[in-house]
Amino acid sequence: MKLRVTLARLAAASAHWGTTRLLHRGGGNVPGAVALRVDPNVIAELAGSLSPRLVVTGTNGKTTTTGLLADALCGPGRNVVCNRAGNNMESGIAAALVLAGEKSGGRAGCFECDELYTVRVLPALRPDALVLLNLFRDQLDRYGEIDHTQDVIAEALRRSPETALVFNADDPLCAAIADRVDNPGLPFGIDEPTDLEADRISDSRFCARCNTGLEYDYVHYGQLGRYRCPACGWERPALAFAAVNVRLTCGGFEFDVEDRRGAEVVRHHVRTRYSGLYMVYNVMAALAGCLAAGGDAARFQEVLDAYEPASGRGKVFSLDGGREVVSNLAKNPTGFNRMIQQARAEDGRYLALFLNDNDADGHDVSWIWDIDLERLRDLSDLRLVCVGGTRREDMAVRVKYAELGAPIELVDDVEGAVALLPEGERLHVIANYTAFPPVVADLERLAGAGAAPAARASVATPPAERGDVPDVALERPLRVVHLYPDALNLYGDGGNIASLAKRCAWRGIPCRVDQVLMGQELDLSDADVVLLGGGADRDQLAVCHELQKQREKLAAYVADGGVLLAICGGYQLLGHSYMMGSERVEGLHVLDLETVAGDTRLIGNVAIESSVCDTPIVGFENHAGRTLLGAGEKPLGRALVTGTGNNGEDGGEGVLHGGVVGTYLHGPILPKNPGVTDWLISRALERRGDAVELAPLDDALETLAHDVAMRIATRR
Repeated sequence: MKLRVTLARLAAASAHWGTTRLLHRGGGNVPGAVALRVDPNVIAELAGSLSPRLVVTGTNGKTTTTGLLADALCGPGRNVVCNRAGNNMESGIAAALVLAGEKSGGRAGCFECDELYTVRVLPALRPDALVLLNLFRDQLDRYGEIDHTQDVIAEALRRSPETALVFNADDPLCAAIADRVDNPGLPFGIDEPTDLEADRISDSRFCARCNTGLEYDYVHYGQLGRYRCPACGWERPALAFAAVNVRLTCGGFEFDVEDRRGAEVVRHHVRTRYSGLYMVYNVMAALAGCLAAGGDAARFQEVLDAYEPASGRGKVFSLDGGREVVSNLAKNPTGFNRMIQQARAEDGRYLALFLNDNDADGHDVSWIWDIDLERLRDLSDLRLVCVGGTRREDMAVRVKYAELGAPIELVDDVEGAVALLPEGERLHVIANYTAFPPVVADLERLAGAGAAPAARASVATPPAERGDVPDVALERPLRVVHLYPDALNLYGDGGNIASLAKRCAWRGIPCRVDQVLMGQELDLSDADVVLLGGGADRDQLAVCHELQKQREKLAAYVADGGVLLAICGGYQLLGHSYMMGSERVEGLHVLDLETVAGDTRLIGNVAIESSVCDTPIVGFENHAGRTLLGAGEKPLGRALVTGTGNNGEDGGEGVLHGGVVGTYLHGPILPKNPGVTDWLISRALERRGDAVELAPLDDALETLAHDVAMRIATRR
């Protein structure tokens, strides 16, 4: 062994001893970071002794799949080096290697890797296979658009050309990566409809080759399913590993995995004790990785039966008084939706949602509006929803607008939620990334102590959705038109629609929401409020081409004083042009503004003063473009934070043009800024000639969420 590697191991061991023994903390990434300082090539130096070597990446399911795969590779005469704790950056993988020591017998390597670190890990590790699980929107302020994540993973594979790609072919975003690289590919997927509810919001469903909207034979959830491009014929690849006969039993999912790599199909029957369809994908990915690495399929069911999810995920904690708490981790809308399905399957009555916005979570919490919380209305007897975490106020507003008919209680921690749980009841807890470990630690402490806090009744009452407000007599309902939600749905724009619709309904104002999808005719003849949201670059370009054909309709609507809310990419489209990478894209020429390229992205919480409402408008910006207003245009407001807004220089944010509000602020903007919603509604009613005075509403939760965002923005 090289001297530098030996020194790196010694330094890492010392760092591990110091963090665990002196600081009483988990070693985490520190030993690996120290080892990389001593020897930047330590991963490559130590990886050569491992065979086979596998890496698991993707948005959801990495830790579970890595644990299953590591257990499957382990066997008589073979040890496995694995970062089971989920420390999945370069330093975490280095830590697993340097602390593994030298053991007798063969050694395999199985590592979880953060998507953005694959480009550094794969060239050093040179794995036999990369298992790519899925790609969903996650931490947009860190990862940026999914296109960027795809680029990183594709480049990682190009730098490790011998690595086979075991990928989820049901996800067109994963299949697109396989389509771009020359690495050997092993697609897996579910080869039949599962007849489960598709998510309300999905990530891009556009063709990776020609950007045409994909057509689906069936959808499992998100963008996962069997798809085909009607224009160029690109479609889900033929599966090397296919799940068939998928059925949900009282004990969990059962299915068969067909290994179709050879001349004859080999079938493996799999039983899980998990009820979420996402676990079918995780289990199938682990089995596919095991088979690709030459593992023993006969042992896999035994491994699966013995597997326990890491770090309290899916764990049931038994507390005194016959109370139980189920803890689940969810980091993004897709993950939350899967956990909500579990609560629905059990017809849960008590729910606690924890939302943090720390660095590891992402500071942009607009994604919570893409969670299908409305599905909880199916519960027969939902009695209480607790919300906690650093952004509990935002989650409380989200729950309010879901109209679940249950009281909302703000709690400081999970112990506060347990205190509201009656004896004999079960609490379903869903927490995001950094909120989850404290939840588990508190539950372990409460379960171990044998004395959870005594149950007390909640004093909260269900939000007053509508008081004794009479219906407002209008000739026709207020018509809200949501343009292209199937493409422009990146920043929780459904929350803006919810704010408009609910604040009308709670006042007795008749309101109708219509969607215009890609390929549909645009009819704004009786539109009162139009929403044009933000999307990924590829989706924004598709919408731009769609609207170019119907530009006159939108321009005439704006010229006639029509009310329009345009967010981020939608805001850019209204101008003369915007930049997509180094390419200039012609806009719609509806407003006199232009968006040029910037050197860096403007990312963070923002606050502005505006004539539209009495309180500052708060939101989150995340854009690389720099928008310049023409001489005849005025900004929506003045940025209260230096270096933010349209271009970071002139102090302006957005545009206010007649009834048009264009802005980079999402979060989404309307739920936390009800004054802006009411301005749009009032403006629309005035344009129709309807003299309606908007009745005041109880905005206590909205004000709390607004004030939290204001504090965060102004301390930047």
